[in-house]
Amino acid sequence: MSRHAIFVTAIAVFVGVLLWLGLQEAIDDASPESGSFESMTDWGEPNLAGVWRSAPRGAVAGNDNFDLAILERLYTAGARARMDELSAEDDPVLNCAPPAFPRAAMLGKSIQIVQRPGFAVLLTEAYPVFRVIPTTGRPHTEEQYRFPTYMGDSSARWDGDTLVVDVISFNGEGWIASPADRPTGSSSGVWPTSDAMRVVERWRRIDADTLEYRATVEDPTLLSAPWETPVITFNRLATDRIEEALCFIEDGAETYLERVG
Repeated sequence: MSRHAIFVTAIAVFVGVLLWLGLQEAIDDASPESGSFESMTDWGEPNLAGVWRSAPRGAVAGNDNFDLAILERLYTAGARARMDELSAEDDPVLNCAPPAFPRAAMLGKSIQIVQRPGFAVLLTEAYPVFRVIPTTGRPHTEEQYRFPTYMGDSSARWDGDTLVVDVISFNGEGWIASPADRPTGSSSGVWPTSDAMRVVERWRRIDADTLEYRATVEDPTLLSAPWETPVITFNRLATDRIEEALCFIEDGAETYLERVG
């Protein structure tokens, strides 16, 4: 069995253990119908649990509400040479590859956060994928057991009421934004990343129905300086879980996103 297959199997087993230990209980506890909002979990961490959705972000028809014009200016000359070799059709999402955060936060689709002691599990409805995020400040997965992925390897700590997530070990195949995002008349809609990308996320719950997200993206291979996203506000949905929504390449990404709603 390959190293990749062993790792994927181990992750699947790990998530299964989380479920067995009480993931469903955590989901039920986070249900809007389970009572009043508690700002802290039973084990003393700020409570981020729930199903959340934000308004779509991006740079469409001259409306740049994600500061992508700033990002575009940060691409180096070497990065632009690479971008000239690509087109909108090269966006991995068109082949159902899951977008990493912060792009996943721009879609305006549902996400779910489930918490257990020492961990937060982040699930996305579009595209269906999960992240298991240690919240104790422990180091990243040891390099010998770590390999590049679309979602990267997360390590997190609490800074007051804010969960600060450090994400490394990306595979360099994802894009930061969509081909439809063109903040200027000369924009190509190509937003590549490299395997040197690092993302630092900040998740903070403002009140019972509001979650804030922002991120800083560093990619020394392609960007001349870090790029910071504006704050994205997620609103809590009146449901206790996201739904299964599989992406099929033959349907096309746009058809899939329309089906997710």
